[in-house]
Amino acid sequence: MTRGPREIELKLQLRRGSRQVIEATRKFAAVAPKRLDLLSTYYDTPDGVLRKAGLTLRVRRMGAMRIQTVKAMESRWGISSDRPEWEWPIQHDSPNLDPLSATSALKRIVPKIRGGLLPLFESKIRRTVYLLHLTDGTIVEASIDEGAIRVGARRQAISELELELKAGPIGPLYGLASQLQKAARLWISPESKFARGLRLAIGDDDTPHKPEPVALKKRGSAAGGLHAILGTTLGHLVANIPQTLRGSPEGLHQMRAALRATRAALQLFEPVVDCSTANSWDLRLQRLGHLFGRARDWDVFCLRMLPKAKRDLGNSDLRPLTRAAEIDRQRAHKAVEDAIRGHAFSALILEIAQWAETGLAKPHAFGPRMDKRLKHMAPALLNRIHLRARRKTRHLNQLSVLELHALRKSLKRVRYDAQSLGALFPPRAARDYCKACQGVLQILGTINDAAMTRRLAKRLTSNGSHSVAKLALERWSLRRAARAKLELEAAVSKFKHAPVFWS
Repeated sequence: MTRGPREIELKLQLRRGSRQVIEATRKFAAVAPKRLDLLSTYYDTPDGVLRKAGLTLRVRRMGAMRIQTVKAMESRWGISSDRPEWEWPIQHDSPNLDPLSATSALKRIVPKIRGGLLPLFESKIRRTVYLLHLTDGTIVEASIDEGAIRVGARRQAISELELELKAGPIGPLYGLASQLQKAARLWISPESKFARGLRLAIGDDDTPHKPEPVALKKRGSAAGGLHAILGTTLGHLVANIPQTLRGSPEGLHQMRAALRATRAALQLFEPVVDCSTANSWDLRLQRLGHLFGRARDWDVFCLRMLPKAKRDLGNSDLRPLTRAAEIDRQRAHKAVEDAIRGHAFSALILEIAQWAETGLAKPHAFGPRMDKRLKHMAPALLNRIHLRARRKTRHLNQLSVLELHALRKSLKRVRYDAQSLGALFPPRAARDYCKACQGVLQILGTINDAAMTRRLAKRLTSNGSHSVAKLALERWSLRRAARAKLELEAAVSKFKHAPVFWS
């Protein structure tokens, strides 16, 4: 019999000893577990037809049973994955394409893969399953998976907890995850077994995840809008954890942007939500942002600014600075990796996710006005942050480097919030406003990069060769900043005169 539900799950990585702590909690100890030995083989064609179509195919052996599963590549809603899934019992270890042919969503792919499927990799997992009944009718299947993914002689160990939503709202699932995370120091990492196995098998690329557009309902409530925005920003944040942990500069950049966008959303709704809750998260998000920002600065310094300077300066030898800076860059990335695997990061993300779900179900948990229509509330919210940014443009030619940086941060918040709420208004007007905002940000970014280059160069250990290189780099940075400042006034004027799309 065919079934095609959506699989909604949250994946948490286990530390040494975490399993014992989890199974000793009251919710788990009260349930008799089911233990399964799973041998799963994943298939695709040599040219990756299924992968390019956004599908995965596996055959799983559980004792005498064989289950064939097709999943769509996971999309991310908030911190959990959400994807269509089809399953069929089959008779043999190899795939049976007849059930796919009988499924309307899958039948078009069958002619492209028939006769061409090959095994990519396999996973061998000892799974312990607990069926948990939570509040509000939520049922969660909690699976502790331990084992490995194998490709020939290569293997990657698996030790994780999957919380799959079987019925009811997802908020209580996040509450359970938060309780377990506090007790056992679990950490969020969303990468599927398929993604890990594919990378082990063929070295699939580490392309970072860009932010998705916010799906707002034009007649939706403010609570629904805040829920949608936070779901998008947290989803963007969590989706880039695997790439960042593998040292991807762009993955780290995307995570930092997601942290900023989450802060911007909380600050946007500050006049109408519970300020004490939002403010406590804002401070914690800010601390994380500073940590990610230090690593991002070293990435820009080493990977963008030094190569540009070397090209422009020609004869100047910047190799001593490059070697010294790379040590600091790796140290900053290690601090980010430790933070992602640490308690504070996952605890904060789970708290915000649970709060967002509670506010969607009970808008007054957000604030007394959050059941009102967002489109009616949006102009006042946007106007507040717009005017705050405009005030920072006064006496533009007299602004210090720090004041220009504050203006840049303020305009970033404006852009994030305008992009989030833009769907409620005529799209062209919103795009024009964001374009004018981006024009200023690009120039301020050049000025900020120049100041950052001088600041980081000064931190590097000095010797004779360093001093010469630092002087050349400082002069080069000052010239870049001076040229950018010549364009700043015109860009700011264009931003000031851009029609506000919410009026």
